[in-house]
Amino acid sequence: MQSSHPLRKTSTRLVLCGGLLSLLLLPASLFGQGCVIARGGGGALIMDGNGYLEAGDWQLSADFRHFKSHRHFAGDDEQTQRSDNGTEVYNDSWFYDFSVTYAFTKRWNATLTLPFVYHDRSSMYEHLGNNSGQRFATQSAGIADVRLTADYWILDPNAHHRWNLAVGVGVKAPTGDAEARDIFVRPSGPQERYVDSSIQPGDGGWGYGVQIQSFGQLVGNWSFYANGFYLFNPDDRNDQTNFSIPDSYMARGGVSYRLESVKSLILSLGLRTEGVPGNDAFGSSIGSRRPGFATSVEPGVSWAYKKFSATLTVPIAVHRARTTTYGQLKAGDAAFADYTINLSATLRL
Repeated sequence: MQSSHPLRKTSTRLVLCGGLLSLLLLPASLFGQGCVIARGGGGALIMDGNGYLEAGDWQLSADFRHFKSHRHFAGDDEQTQRSDNGTEVYNDSWFYDFSVTYAFTKRWNATLTLPFVYHDRSSMYEHLGNNSGQRFATQSAGIADVRLTADYWILDPNAHHRWNLAVGVGVKAPTGDAEARDIFVRPSGPQERYVDSSIQPGDGGWGYGVQIQSFGQLVGNWSFYANGFYLFNPDDRNDQTNFSIPDSYMARGGVSYRLESVKSLILSLGLRTEGVPGNDAFGSSIGSRRPGFATSVEPGVSWAYKKFSATLTVPIAVHRARTTTYGQLKAGDAAFADYTINLSATLRL
């Protein structure tokens, strides 16, 4: 029994980049990048390095995510002419999630997440047109869609220190502004209009989802992690903007290695895919949406000290595709990022 305690501390830290404590949350996120709606925080969270949360424990989390999208794809073909002629769209997006988790028991916990966003979108076609040679920007900022999730460890944490699996459910409330407006420079003069769906702080609908998380020790200092979620958005569209309220998903997994030379430092490497489907699982899929997905190689590093832990991951895209929109036979184009920066920190009280 004396040897199980370090294994427990090590293995539960190895939910690297996992953060199911805030994965369900993301109305898109993160799921696809850039013009393919991408919302939500880092998705790099780990559990506290001290192991499973005990009954009555509180944990505070802060997540940060940033990306700049500008590479256009139609299907999985990159539209290099957009960058060649300077007409690409740039989305510069910043996400900040603040969460509090409470453990009712060692197996049950719940997380409330309050997200904030800032977006800057630069384009030509939305203003004077791609032939004008003039680029203008629109912005949006504020609170995004609040999320509440609950997670349950399938196996008894007191008896399973080397591996475990958690399942969760959650709800997303439409607290973010789904009808944000800004000034567009039009041939007839400045006009206040709805900003693009990819930079709306909220999506305008209630969402519900499921999520899983797993970790386990392989051999020596090597371990694996895996997690994912699917967010169901049964509402069809915002009637004011005609923007669709789409489902989203994310899956990731990989291996991690605990360094002997640097205490509490863990390196990880895995794959991550995230996207927006062309058709929702439930309800109508009408409205304007940009479905697609991005698959990335995701290196990461995690560090823990007493009740504090932090994780940094930088998913680097290796395959991006703008898929077919509901009701259409040919995919349009959408802008994706080359990489994202995800940073998460947790503190147990």
